[in-house]
Amino acid sequence: MFGVEDAGRWSLLNTFSFPETRKPSRHWDVLDDEQLERLVCIYLQRWGVLFRSLLERESYTPPWRVLLTILRKMERRGAIRGGRFVAGVGDEQFAYSETIDALRKVNKDKKNSSVKKYYCLSATDPLNILNLLLPNRKLSRLLNNRVLYQGGVPLAVIDTGDVHFLRDVPEDLKWGFQQMLVRRKFPVKLKSYLG
Repeated sequence: MFGVEDAGRWSLLNTFSFPETRKPSRHWDVLDDEQLERLVCIYLQRWGVLFRSLLERESYTPPWRVLLTILRKMERRGAIRGGRFVAGVGDEQFAYSETIDALRKVNKDKKNSSVKKYYCLSATDPLNILNLLLPNRKLSRLLNNRVLYQGGVPLAVIDTGDVHFLRDVPEDLKWGFQQMLVRRKFPVKLKSYLG
């Protein structure tokens, strides 16, 4: 008689409540240092290097001042390292030692290699940090918008079908960059499915 079909509208009840004396005013007040440290480890695994403006992209992140105390404790214990790892960011930065070694290796390989590698990212990709690198340049998070990077430096964007160059690019390279921005690669199985 009282099945799901007869239920009508429903909503989840908030059954978890705090005593009135300890009711937190903010969602991070209920987290202890151990939980905040686990949250910092998740952010370090996700981003590699943590700094204030990067964490502003995360939803429901505790304030930087709260995370900074945890990051400094972890640095004093030797679990992570603090310093300046990403150029152009004027803030304290923290990373695992393995991440720093990988960044140094990439920088060393980039200096030794004569081959230039380009990476094209969708504007919806979480790794697209164009607004952090160029705060004055906004790119809508739409599926067809893309950014072309070379060595972490944004070179060009395609914004609502128009290609805009963010750096001075020689005329002979512009057509190739445009093709990199508009080219789409599909997996083989998807190509056979789409025809």
